Amino acid sequence: MKPLVAICVGHSRIANGRTEGGAISISGECEWSYNRQLAEMIADELGHRAIDTVEVTRYEGEGYGAAQRWLAARLEAYGATLAIELHFNSSDNPESNGHEWLYWNTSRKGKLLADNLNSEMCLGVNEIRTRGIIPKFKGDRGAEFLRGVRCPSVICEVGFGSSAKDWKVMTEKKDAIARAIAHGILEYLD
Repeated sequence: MKPLVAICVGHSRIANGRTEGGAISISGECEWSYNRQLAEMIADELGHRAIDTVEVTRYEGEGYGAAQRWLAARLEAYGATLAIELHFNSSDNPESNGHEWLYWNTSRKGKLLADNLNSEMCLGVNEIRTRGIIPKFKGDRGAEFLRGVRCPSVICEVGFGSSAKDWKVMTEKKDAIARAIAHGILEYLD
């Protein structure tokens, strides 16, 4: 069976009639806007390698939990082989930086996918330091996505939008980030 990669854009929940948006970078761009473009770039990169993708950029449901349950049901209906959810971090401390890859603590396949994504990002975009792969547990931020979907899944935090250094690389090398994520997915699928 041919694989189907679900590329989900974090903070896609509609709240008060508009997209939630997530964190704001130092240039004023929100997480959703940045990652919506990144999702398209990843899908294009995978498409060139004959991998089917589905992009999910709007989540339905009142509240975070309902939106995550909607997303999990949608991904199951699509028959997704794996799912990633795109994000970027933000901090009040401008020195905070780095990319990290979150997976559900008991998912061996999720951990392998996270490790492949981290390795490819370290190779392809070494200007952003790695914070590594991080297991998530019940009650942690992001746990509902990671635990709720039935396929292996990873939350991709590609850097800190609040870090001048990270943001410069995240905007100037967005194509390299997309390639690194696509290559990590391809490595996992091999």
